[in-house]
Amino acid sequence: MNRGLLVALVSAVVVLAVGVAGLAVYVWRFPPGSIAVGGAAVALGQPAVEKAYYEMDKFVTNLADTDRLRYIQFSVALGLVSQNAKETAQEAEPQVRDVVLSHVRVLTSKDLNGAGGKERLAQAIKEGLDAILPGHVTRVYITDMVIQ
Repeated sequence: MNRGLLVALVSAVVVLAVGVAGLAVYVWRFPPGSIAVGGAAVALGQPAVEKAYYEMDKFVTNLADTDRLRYIQFSVALGLVSQNAKETAQEAEPQVRDVVLSHVRVLTSKDLNGAGGKERLAQAIKEGLDAILPGHVTRVYITDMVIQ
């Protein structure tokens, strides 16, 4: 056999073996159907397991009611994918508070009334936070809410 052909064949086998080993490590570290967030694999299409929580100070703001002036006082806790995500949320607290208040001020007391009011508020806040903390927030918890 030609020496050049033999060297090319051995080189191709080595490159292929390294590629297969790299793919195996990647699939083991990040299973199919997951994404990497903060150095950890998070499954897509499944509820993420919360590794950290960040309880924010109380919020007080006015609502968008036009018949009379109404206020809401509420507390928010963020369910986060990792301890690293908690640090990121703490560093971005002014932006987080702005997003939360922006989403609440456009709601009326009727929007927040009933069994689903709290859930609608939490979902609206989460959608807003996904823009500034993509992949970090798994759920928003409204831990306290009073409307006057």
